[in-house]
Amino acid sequence: MTDIVMKDIDPVLADRIRRVAEARGWSMHDTLFHLLEQGLFATEAEVRSGFNDREVDVLSAAITALKDVPRGHGF
Repeated sequence: MTDIVMKDIDPVLADRIRRVAEARGWSMHDTLFHLLEQGLFATEAEVRSGFNDREVDVLSAAITALKDVPRGHGF
């Protein structure tokens, strides 16, 4: 699995992410995964017009495959 590193995150955004993690009882890894996944789902309708059907199918398959990745140990 590919690691994603985010640099220079706004402290307010980092605090919002931390609060979601605490509220849900999730690790930071799980929180970031869920937020990224939900954000992708929320915006797919908007960007779909920019993707062809094959690209949408590949993106959907990748998202589905991510669900099968074992949980990490957090940060």
